[in-house]
Amino acid sequence: MKNKTVSTGIAAIILAIASIVASAQAQFQQSSFSVFGPPQSLGMPVNTGDNETGVCMSPNGLSLYFSSNSAGSLGGLDIWVSQRSSLTAAWGTPQNLGALLNSTGIDNLPALSADGKTLFFNSSGRGDGLGGADIYMSTRSNPNDDLGWTAAVNLGAVVNTSANEIAPTYFVDPTNGSAVLYFTSDRVSGLGGEDIYQSTRNANGTFNTPTNVTALNSASVDRRAEVRRDGLEVFFTSDRGPLVGRDTWVSTRASISAPWNPPVNVAAVNSPGDDDQHPSLSPDGSIVYFASSRDGSQDIYAAHRIGVNRSAATDFDGDARSDLSVFRPSDGTWHVLQSSTNTYTVQRFGSADDKIVAGDYDGDGRTDTAVFRPSNGTWYILRSSDGQVNVTRWGVSTDRPVPGDYDGDGQTDIAVYRNGTWYIVQSSNGISYQQFGLSSDVPIFAGVQ
Repeated sequence: MKNKTVSTGIAAIILAIASIVASAQAQFQQSSFSVFGPPQSLGMPVNTGDNETGVCMSPNGLSLYFSSNSAGSLGGLDIWVSQRSSLTAAWGTPQNLGALLNSTGIDNLPALSADGKTLFFNSSGRGDGLGGADIYMSTRSNPNDDLGWTAAVNLGAVVNTSANEIAPTYFVDPTNGSAVLYFTSDRVSGLGGEDIYQSTRNANGTFNTPTNVTALNSASVDRRAEVRRDGLEVFFTSDRGPLVGRDTWVSTRASISAPWNPPVNVAAVNSPGDDDQHPSLSPDGSIVYFASSRDGSQDIYAAHRIGVNRSAATDFDGDARSDLSVFRPSDGTWHVLQSSTNTYTVQRFGSADDKIVAGDYDGDGRTDTAVFRPSNGTWYILRSSDGQVNVTRWGVSTDRPVPGDYDGDGQTDIAVYRNGTWYIVQSSNGISYQQFGLSSDVPIFAGVQ
């Protein structure tokens, strides 16, 4: 009997340890999956003086779908698309997708399937609506033809009701091909003003009765659930606080069949007092796009992930891989072979006596071209996010430049090492001085001297 009691006790301890480990793993996953650099506006021509919102990206990363009420719209909001020639090229002038998708009412919050052949969005004011806003669907045979969509059709009474159904997104389980439509509704069965629902899809294309995703919802507004392609992370909008306005939130889960963990506020992308909403992920999950009112009208912003799988030290194109790159002192040029597109670029920046201090100073997930000039103790940084040059006087000719992320905010900090003292300009916490080492020591950092 004693042995049985001991065995039972050991089993209980093992289960407790396993529970602690699982909890720690979940907490690590929850926090590490959600670290992003400072948001950057996409700027013109995508953003205008009007409202742009509800963004999503095509599977090949070359088309950006969004809603806008800018000049040329058929109704209160229309669906538009902007294209680019490569993953590193600028976005082109947006095109209105026309009357096959848009109406004289509100057409908003487009979302693409993972194969790019199905487009979901919500619309109100059409003759075939069931009440408020309804969810519609359009298809195309060529996933790269942005003007090849068929006429939009209402998903019908299984998904739509006399209430408002909006903000659809579509997840396909990569392990078995099963599909789930996520959407938002203010129907009376919800927990708050708006709740997130899910409807599984049958092999014949029909949808099943939606269920409330209670793990994500609250007594507040909860909207637009965007599930990462592996099914382990979801971003959504909520106004549950702690900041004023609508914020972007995130949750993770251990597997596709596991429950969602308690959501956390993605503080790095949210702005107090503004609406930061309708998140959408790039195909590789490295960028979150969202709409924000921080500059007055609704504009589209992008924030690059800097937690798990942080971009490599010489990742000039932001694909999380190091690019082959050299600095040529004879003419002060940077030569980079971008790994994402195999594109060769040449940039004149610096002189023969400069020291290379490349790093991600603007936190956009891409390495910035940067040099330290000992002759005047000045840092010259060409920011990849906006093409502007930042000039900072920090150091003297005998200093060793030691750039690095000393405050953990995902941005490279300007820093020099001098006779055993580190002089750091932290991007989030200001100037810091730290004695560490001897005057004869050589500082260790991931840079080129």
